[in-house]
Amino acid sequence: MKKVETDLPSTKRLNRIETDPQIATIPAMKPFLMGDPEAVEILRKRILTTERFQPHLRQNEPDWTSELAKLRLPKKAQEQLVTELKLLWILPFADVPAVRELLLFKYTELPKVEKKVKDQKKEKDLRLCALFRLLTRMALQGSSLFPQNPAYLAKRVQFVLSSAPDEAAQLEPLLDLLISESAKSDTGLNFETAADLGRVIESEHQRREGVAEQGWKAHDKFDLHRQEVVESPRFKQDWDSIKRHFEIQKFRDSRGIIRRSPIPERNWQRPTQPAMDVTRDRFQVAFDFFCWKWFLYGMRGDDPLVEKLTYTLTPYGTQIFIPGFWSLDYVRDINWGEVLKLHRARGIPKQGKKAALNAREREEQMKKLAKANEEAKRMGLNGAARYTFLKQAAALAPETDDSQIRRMLRA
Repeated sequence: MKKVETDLPSTKRLNRIETDPQIATIPAMKPFLMGDPEAVEILRKRILTTERFQPHLRQNEPDWTSELAKLRLPKKAQEQLVTELKLLWILPFADVPAVRELLLFKYTELPKVEKKVKDQKKEKDLRLCALFRLLTRMALQGSSLFPQNPAYLAKRVQFVLSSAPDEAAQLEPLLDLLISESAKSDTGLNFETAADLGRVIESEHQRREGVAEQGWKAHDKFDLHRQEVVESPRFKQDWDSIKRHFEIQKFRDSRGIIRRSPIPERNWQRPTQPAMDVTRDRFQVAFDFFCWKWFLYGMRGDDPLVEKLTYTLTPYGTQIFIPGFWSLDYVRDINWGEVLKLHRARGIPKQGKKAALNAREREEQMKKLAKANEEAKRMGLNGAARYTFLKQAAALAPETDDSQIRRMLRA
């Protein structure tokens, strides 16, 4: 049988990319939060030197430090802003100009607004400020983790804080859901910041370029199916029929790709009466059946884009898509290590009876510590006396490091 060239790299090719000399000199990516400058730089080097990501990487990045010099921010604030802008630049689906403006507002105007509302004791406005901060943190974490567009929502909060206080009522449902009465973020059992943000962002670049092979242990099933499609005279006849009935150039995207209709979670809710008199709808109906017939997600030129075994992070969980032609062997086919690393990236804790008991005990301890901290403030305790009081009140061991208590109070 004639060997057919595929549109994806071979295993050898993938390994070459992973061991590229440029990548090999970069430290291994570790879990990080977006405020860690060193981790952001490591992630940037990995993204910017990965060959498969090159087609969509942004060019001509500004010199952020020089650009921000005119703002005359405090040194620490400027460093934090530069780090966040550098992270924003490598988010594959971000609206960079819009989020950039949100970040500038966060570091220049928001502190003034917060001081004013604190002085005036406007608790709802203080909660709105907290909502803005939460949404901008979300906007810097890609598009996979949250169910709506955080940047758009943050812009609405900014508008209310800046010039339209009468519009605040429209944000109350979101405010009640996500911000507590004490102006703290409240995301329930979900996570406001990913535990391994680098992996989330790298997975979005892979998704953008159609790269799924890192989750496979072997390529044979995909390669054989693609070869069968390409060599089939019936496939060629069907594609010629589509081209004869429609001006397919109208339906290509900027990369020359035509895609089937997306499938919502769980199942495809089909329209009861397709608008067959509309050209685009008529084309999409025919093209979707064409893709269904040959297990494709689209066409690039005359090249079939065969469905791939994929795993995708979503706001509610991790989806694994197994193509209909793929006779799955869950042991031999899926690289579960890669799948689980991405699934756990949002911050899933250990689970089970013992873990649940430990979590409840920690929650009770945190409540005691917070209550003791308020009492220590009321009593005017400082320094060693304060930490001794906190340890005793929260039933912490006397040898507990003071820095650990500070981290617990910030949590």
